[in-house]
Order: sequence, then structure tokens, then C-alpha cells
Amino acid sequence: MQLLKNKKIYFLLSFIEGGAVMAAELLGAKMLAPYFGSSLYVWASVLAITLGGLAAGYFTGGILSYKSKNPLALFYVLLAAAAFTVLMPFASKFILWAVGMHSLIPSVIVSSFCILFPPVFMMGMVSPLIIRAITTELEQAGKAAGAIYAISTLGGIIATFSFGFYIIPTFGLTVPAIATGMVLAFIPLIIILKHKQTGKAIGFVLLCTWAFSAASFKPASSIIKLVYTSEGLLGQIMVLDYPHYNKQQKPDGHSRWLFVNRISQTMYDSLADENNKEEKYFTYVYRIADFADSMPKNAHILLMGLGGGSVAKRLIEKGFSVDVCELDQRIAMVAKKYFYLGDSAYITVDDARHYIKTCNKKYDLVIFDTFRGEDPPNHVFTEESLEETKKILNPGGTLLVNSLGYIDGNAGRSMRSIYKTFLAAGFNAEILPTDPDPNQRNLLFYASLQNVKPLPGFIPKKQIVLNDAVVLKDEYPILDLLNAEAAKRWRLLAISSFNSDINQRSLPIFN
Repeated sequence: MQLLKNKKIYFLLSFIEGGAVMAAELLGAKMLAPYFGSSLYVWASVLAITLGGLAAGYFTGGILSYKSKNPLALFYVLLAAAAFTVLMPFASKFILWAVGMHSLIPSVIVSSFCILFPPVFMMGMVSPLIIRAITTELEQAGKAAGAIYAISTLGGIIATFSFGFYIIPTFGLTVPAIATGMVLAFIPLIIILKHKQTGKAIGFVLLCTWAFSAASFKPASSIIKLVYTSEGLLGQIMVLDYPHYNKQQKPDGHSRWLFVNRISQTMYDSLADENNKEEKYFTYVYRIADFADSMPKNAHILLMGLGGGSVAKRLIEKGFSVDVCELDQRIAMVAKKYFYLGDSAYITVDDARHYIKTCNKKYDLVIFDTFRGEDPPNHVFTEESLEETKKILNPGGTLLVNSLGYIDGNAGRSMRSIYKTFLAAGFNAEILPTDPDPNQRNLLFYASLQNVKPLPGFIPKKQIVLNDAVVLKDEYPILDLLNAEAAKRWRLLAISSFNSDINQRSLPIFN
């Protein structure tokens, strides 16, 4: 039953609903990231739940459009969808706390379902109800359906670009979720009030008032200082200052850490006495710098992946000229502002693979320190990528890769596959662990078209069993799958660390 005489309002509602669907999908994925990262499993779950919610909504909305005699049914559905959208950031924090420490994949699926399905299901019901409202004759049904789905899709496209490139990086997750719900509810609230359904309207207004109040609530103070936080499509970034204690267990400063999706990327302890073998940086930074010491001071070095800038800073301190390629503009800002990198490193904001393809310089050392939280990027470590990398290496040049610490068992299959891919691409390769404990260490891959200079601590090649390893190819982007067990272990260690300490639990899961 058509309640509004002006069909343009229905088209506007369809446009808003389409945008809200994509906003909810992006917001939901980013709400999961602090606990589960942004791996293939997370995005597969988010996409599947979104499509499942829409499918169930389309089906239910189609039935409701012909069975319901209530002319306000569409507006009630929109108001319910808006309410669930407003509740997303608050429900997600509770759900992540409740299920985040259980088995990774079931936790991702359950969390995705609880956070995303309710709002998306209600939004899926909207299009069939609008089509029914604007269709007066059977012959018009196809034309009306095409118009509504086209307009809804257009709204989704605009929302995807807006939320991905501006709204989420600028405003975080909580305020955009509340604002999306309010925009979705605006026209339904007017219609409902005109029909004297004040109770439902007042209920939604009270919900939004509570949501804004809860969003501005300050959690209990923590001895850990939140220096900087940002949400974005490339992940959540946090810079934290942890208190530093002297030998008398009294605070005398702090160590600064960079986290991406709650996985540590950089540590800088300004009070560490390196003359006493105390480390300012993670151990792998010193091992990379030790290797660079064997190179001429005029060597050209390319660093792929910046993090907090500790590798670049260490190499610059040793007198090297360093070019850096970093995908996330925020990381470049954080390295300079909060980790004191300065302007000595020449930083290009670009994808590592694209930089390699378009680079017209040659390097003596190329360092891959490219992590997305706990996942190495698929496209950077394929055989084709390594073939392209050869073109920017000087004769006798070396590739050095920083990676996760697992080499044995199922957790080490991704690293063994990277090693096998180096061999398939014609490199000689060696692996250096920075610590005996796989859960605490990094693995450094040293690869060259020449023989690699022996270093103490290289893993003997006969210990690296490659039977189940695969050569990584562009056509089969499976590194995420091979890395799943290792990523799960790192992710659980990260969640355990944050949940076991009351001061870390007081930090916001997201903004």
C-alpha cells in the first residue's frame, strides 16, 4: 500500500538504505579488526553474513509486502534497522569480550553474525516493501524493482567511498554508526510522528541520546597512556606509552609501542642502555642493522613497510641513505611524530608491489617489513613479485624479509612456502631466528642471487622440510590460508595480553 504520494521519497529511502548497508558492512569489519585482524577469514565472514542477512531480508520483506496490511510497516522496519545500526558499536564490544578468546574461526563467525546480521536483515526487507509501495500495476513491477535496486546500489557505492576514504579515518567507528542510524531513521520518524506513533519515535530518540552519552563516557584511567589512535580501512592504529620501571620497581619513564589491530609493530624504549645490551627496539631491528654493517656506506637501501620507523631510524643512524615505501599515510605520520624518525628517510606512500613495478632505481639491499597486523601480504611474496624485485637489485644485492617466528608444523607452513618461493625464483636463501621461542621471535630471510654470507644462527637447511610447502603464485593468492594457524596463534597471544591486564582492558577497543 502506497502511503506517500510523492514517489521520490521512496527513491530517497532506497538510496539511504543502500548506503546504510555498505556503511554497516565496513563498520562491522573494522569493529572486528582489533580482536581478529583483517585477514581473509574476517572479510569472508563479514561478506557472507552481509549477503546472508540481505537474502533473508529480501525473502522476509517480500512476504511481508503482500501479507501486511499496515501502511506503516516499511517505516517500522527502517526504524528497527536504524536502531540496530546505532547499537552496533556497543553490542560489538560486549560480543567481542564474550567470545573473543574462544576458537578463532567460530568466534569470527559468531561475532560477525551477532554484530551485522540484525541491521542488515532489517535493511534487506526495505527494498521489497518499497517496490510494493510504488507498484500499482503488475506490469510495472519489473521496472520498479530495477529502479529501486539501482538506486540502492548507487547509495552503496557512494557510502563505500565516503566511509572508506573519509568518514571512518576521520571520525572512527562509533559516531559514524550512530549517525548512520539517525540518517536512516529521519524520514521514518517524521512519517511515524505524523501518524501519532509517538512512543516508537520517543524510544528511538532516547536510544540515540543514550548512545551519544555512552560514546562520550571515559573509561577508568590506566597507567598505560593512549597517545594516538586512528581507525581506517588498513586497520586500527594505536600508539601506547607503557610505564618503565627501574631496578627498584619505581616508574622512571615509558616505552612507546605501535599496534596495528592490536598486534605490536614497533617498540621504542628511550631509557634502554644499549651499552649494557638493553634493547631500544625489537631484536630483529638490530639483526638487520648488523647485516647492513657489512655493506659499503654508500649502499642504496629500500625499506618496504615502515611501522614506527625503527629499522629506518637505525639504518640512518649508521649513515645509510634509506628510501621507504609505506602503504598507509597514517603510519608515515606516526613514525615521524611519535617515534622521532625525522625527515632523513625519503618516504613514498604506495603499495610495495606497485612501487617495485614502477621503480627506476636500483638497490643493494631491499628489506620487506610488510605486515598487515599478523599477516604478510599475499601479492608481495609470489614468484612473480620476486622476479620483478630482481630488476631493482644491484648485482650481488640482497633481499631481507622480516616475518613471523614459526617455521615448523602447520603454523610454519606459510614461512616454508615463502622460503620455497625464493628458491623457485632462483634465489639462495637462509633463515635466521631472532629467539629460540617461536611465539616471541621473528624469522629473517636473507636471499640473494649470489651465495648468502654465512651468519651464526642460520637454521640448517636440512631442518627446513618443504614437502607441504607451495610456491606462491599471483594466480593462487593462498598465503592468508597458509598463514592461518600462525596468525591465529599471534592473534590469541595479543588478545590474551590485552585481556589479562586491567590497565590494557581499560583501553578502548575502538573509537
